[in-house]
Amino acid sequence: MTRLVLMGFMGAGKSTVGRLLAEALGWSFVDLDDEVARREGRPVDEIIRRDGLKHFRRVESAAGREAVRQTRAVIAVGGGWPAEPGNLDLLDGGTVSVWLRVRPRTALARIAASGTSRPLLEVPDPVRRAEALLRRRRAYYRCGHIGIDTDDLSPDEIVRGILERVTPRNGDKEREETA
Repeated sequence: MTRLVLMGFMGAGKSTVGRLLAEALGWSFVDLDDEVARREGRPVDEIIRRDGLKHFRRVESAAGREAVRQTRAVIAVGGGWPAEPGNLDLLDGGTVSVWLRVRPRTALARIAASGTSRPLLEVPDPVRRAEALLRRRRAYYRCGHIGIDTDDLSPDEIVRGILERVTPRNGDKEREETA
């Protein structure tokens, strides 16, 4: 494993968990939303509102192509990144992808608590919109090597769950060394 990619719906905890996971592994952390905002010189919500979702996805895909070349990196991709043509094909054999699963109502509550703006959910019925987006993206998220339900877990518990699945246990390491 040379990198970890965290994917899932907005509000799943990709950014929060990604930072903690990178710290635990001693790796770098890349948040594609932050990278897009840095490249464009303005926040993601403003990019989407002014230039449209297609423009945002182009910049996000370009940032993702660069990010997945890094080694010893935890990368939090945007919620729609896996559904963009060709993006999942960028994940090579050294990449472990993790789907952070979240129910729409939990995601909406987390987004509201964070105070962040999500243009895709600024509609009369955000629950229905979140459910529809999640239905369309689920097939792509399922491509993840690991899936973790995040609804009832703290970020630290999610990190522990991921580390348990990606880090060799001592017995595994001893078997590898004697094989």
